[in-house]
Amino acid sequence: MRVSRVRRRKEFLEKMSKEAIASYDDTYKEWYDDEKEYLPIFMSHLGSGRYILDLAGGYAKAPPQLIGNDNSVVLADLSLTSLKNGRAEQSGNVEFVLMDMLVEMPFVDGAFDGIWFTEAFEYVPPDQRVRFLRSLRRIVKEGGVVYLTAEGLSKGQTRLSYLKNYLYWKVVKRAPVVWGEYIYMLDLPKYKGWHYHALVLSMRIEKSFLSAGFEVEKLKRFGKSEYASFLLKAV
Repeated sequence: MRVSRVRRRKEFLEKMSKEAIASYDDTYKEWYDDEKEYLPIFMSHLGSGRYILDLAGGYAKAPPQLIGNDNSVVLADLSLTSLKNGRAEQSGNVEFVLMDMLVEMPFVDGAFDGIWFTEAFEYVPPDQRVRFLRSLRRIVKEGGVVYLTAEGLSKGQTRLSYLKNYLYWKVVKRAPVVWGEYIYMLDLPKYKGWHYHALVLSMRIEKSFLSAGFEVEKLKRFGKSEYASFLLKAV
């Protein structure tokens, strides 16, 4: 019985991941206010000549800024379409890597001075967050920094509406979801289908950062925006 539940959960997450990747045939490069605010802070913590991971970097909107001060950037993403388009537009010291961040971080311990990780923590399942954060901590140097955004309830969405969505998938569709997962219909020019997000419904997420080996240097809590921003320092 236990093995069956584990297998169902694994297969469900793999299906959600494939659908999420399919949606990224649509180019999207908008900078959010928090990203604009935190980018110079992130860069000031790093200094010059650093090695930076742009994790789940998509269409490579960040590398033109990250490679300033003679930095080198590795952009890692699971979407081959994103990587191809990003590589076509980039010049400078940027390396592109196709990888699944939930399966393996194929980098040596302490490989990076900083990690830029925005609009993608919502693809890390709630029951895998601590393991994932520990993987991040492994590949960033002591004293290195991580910029991370976490998605909460969107504007106009209440906990009741979230609960209804959760119960629909849990009870009606009998999917192996866990608390914090939100699945909705996405309608884009090149993709229409279900889209998976893992929401952060409590600021207790800060305890997960601490247990993984990070200190919270700066944060902007969920407010008018559906996202919270965190600048983490590896200790």
